[in-house]
Amino acid sequence: MHILRRTLMGVSAIGLATVLAAAMISLTAPAGAAAPTLPQTAVALGAARWLGTQLTPQGTIDDVTPGTADLSATAQTVIALGATGVDLRGARAGLSYLKANSTTYITQQGSDGPGQLANLILAAHALGASPYNFGGTNLVQRLLATEQTSGPNAGRFGTDAQNADFNAGTLDQGLALAALAAAGVHSDAASISWLTNQQCPNGGWTDPDTVSTPCDLVPIGSAFPNEDTNTTSYAIQGLAAQSALTATVSTKTLSFVTAAQDTDGGWNFSPNTAANPETSDPNSTSVVIQAISALGLSPSSPTFDQGANTPLTALLAFQVTSGAELGAFYFPGIGSTTTGNVVATNQVVPALAGLTLPYPPSSTGSSSYWVFTADGAVYPFGNAASHGSAATLALHEPIVGSGATPDGGGYWLVASDGGVFSFGDAAFHGSLGNTVLNKPIVGMAPTPDGGGYWLVAADGGVFSFGDAAFYGSLGNTVLNKPIVGISSTPDGGGYWLVAADGGVFSFGDAAFYGSLGGKVLNSPVVGIASDPNGAGYWLVASDGGIFTFGDAGFFGSTGGIKLNRPVVGISSTPDGDGYWLVASDGGIFTFGDAGFSGSAASNGISNGVAVVTSST
Repeated sequence: MHILRRTLMGVSAIGLATVLAAAMISLTAPAGAAAPTLPQTAVALGAARWLGTQLTPQGTIDDVTPGTADLSATAQTVIALGATGVDLRGARAGLSYLKANSTTYITQQGSDGPGQLANLILAAHALGASPYNFGGTNLVQRLLATEQTSGPNAGRFGTDAQNADFNAGTLDQGLALAALAAAGVHSDAASISWLTNQQCPNGGWTDPDTVSTPCDLVPIGSAFPNEDTNTTSYAIQGLAAQSALTATVSTKTLSFVTAAQDTDGGWNFSPNTAANPETSDPNSTSVVIQAISALGLSPSSPTFDQGANTPLTALLAFQVTSGAELGAFYFPGIGSTTTGNVVATNQVVPALAGLTLPYPPSSTGSSSYWVFTADGAVYPFGNAASHGSAATLALHEPIVGSGATPDGGGYWLVASDGGVFSFGDAAFHGSLGNTVLNKPIVGMAPTPDGGGYWLVAADGGVFSFGDAAFYGSLGNTVLNKPIVGISSTPDGGGYWLVAADGGVFSFGDAAFYGSLGGKVLNSPVVGIASDPNGAGYWLVASDGGIFTFGDAGFFGSTGGIKLNRPVVGISSTPDGDGYWLVASDGGIFTFGDAGFSGSAASNGISNGVAVVTSST
C-alpha cells in the first residue's frame, strides 16, 4: 500500500512516466454505452479471486525471489481479500504468517515503521482480528509510540531516518491515521495538524514532506509537479477517517485532483501537465477514486468526465480480459495486457468495491441466504432481500434450481422445463421454456460475474446462456444414475456435474478431485457445491451426509440425525469455511462459519428445492 516508486520494482516517478508514455492505450468508452458507476462488485470480486490464486500455501505473496515472501504485498493482499470477503481461508493463512514474521516486517531503519504497523492493523481489521494482540504484540500501542512529541516534526509518526528513506512521512501518516481509526483510536491534534500543514498551495501533498520534496512554486499546469496523486490520496483518506477534513483542505484537494487528471479519464502518479503529459496507471487511478469518495464526491460525477472518458472507464481498461489471468489488472509497461500485476490488483480491488480506508471488516462467514420452493416462493433470511418470486405465476413445471447475482441484489429461478425467471438485478439471458427436452432440467449455476448461467438436465445435457461458455456435456452418455446438480469454477471457465450415485463429471477448467461413483450410499446424492477457491467440492446426500473432495473442508453433517424431511440442497459460504443444507420442509442446517438466521420450516412448506447464499 505504498506509492508506486516503492512497490513497482523501484521505478522512479520520472522513469515510470517514461514507461507509461511508451504504453499509451485508448480508453474511450463505446459510443452510447452507459457510464459505469461504483461499486463494480463483479469486477472487484473477480480481481480478488485472482489475487487469491497468487497466494502460496502459506498465504504469502512471493517477491522476485520465488519462495521468499514479500511481506508488504502479502499484507496488502490480505487487506484486499478481507475487504471483499474472497478466499478468507487464504487471507487468514497470510495473516498468520504476518503474525509470525511481524518483527521482520515492522523494523525499518532500526525502529518500528509506522507504515508497516498501519498495514498490519488494517490487515487485522479486515479479517476481524484484534490489532491489540497481534501474535502477542500490541500494534496500536507500538504505532502510537512512533509519534514524535517535540521539534519541527512533532506529531509525525516515524523517525527522521525512516523519513529520509520514505518509510515515514506524509503517505505513511495518512495510512497511520486510517489504521488508528480502524482500531477505534481518535488521533491527537498534533498528528492531524502535521499532515494538514504539509498540504501544498496547489492542493496536493509531496512525499515524504515539504522539506525533502518542496511544493511547486509555479502553477501545476506549467511544470513537472512535485505533488503526487498517491500521497495526496492517502493523506485525504487518513484525514477523512479521523473526521479531520476541513472545507479548505477539501476544496484545495479537489482543485489538485481535477487539474491532475489525464485526458483518458484516469490519473498517473505524477499529475498531468502541459510540460509533463501523462497517461494513466491503474494504481494511481484507483487511489484517486478513493480520495474522491473520501471527499464525499462521486467519481462518476460530470466533474471528472474527460469527454467520453471517465475515471471508471480508464480504470476498467486495465482489466485482464482473456487468458489464464482473467480478472486481474495489469500495469502498463510491466508484462503484457494479459499479465496480472499483484500490486495493481491489490489497489484496484477496494476502489472498485467503492471502499475508502479503513475498509470495513469482512464477515468471516455469512448469515444471509434465501430458501426457494418448487412453486416459486422465496424466503429471505438475514440481510438477504426479497426481490420477487414466481409464486404468483402460472408455472408449467416446478422450480428445481436457483442462483444469485454476485452482489446479492437478485436471483434466478429455473423450472424443470428450462423456463428461467429473473428478479432484482439478475438479468434474463434466455431460457429453454419453448424447447422440447429429452430430460427435465435439474439445476442451474450462474457465471461468476452474473452475466450468464448454465442449465443442466437429468441426462447431463448442458445449456449455456449469456456469457456462460459451453465446455461439454453428458447428453450422449449412458449414465448409471441421473444428474442432480451443477456447480461452476470461480473463474467461470468450467463446471462440475454430479449424479445421484455421487459420480462427478468435470468440464473446462474444473479439476476432478474424486467422486462416490461405485460406492454404496445410504441415501442418494442430491447436490454439489464447489469451494469458492475452485480447489474442491462438497457432495450432499438426502440424509444430510457430507462428502468432501479436494481441499473442501468437512465441518459436520446431519448424516446421524433423524430428519423430518430429506435434504435437497447445499450452498457454501463465501469463504468456503462452512455450508448450509436445506431440507424439503425449508429447514436450514448450518455448519462451519455458516450463520443461522432462521428457516422456512415454520411456514409449513414441503417443497423446498434450494438454498443460496447472499453476498450482502
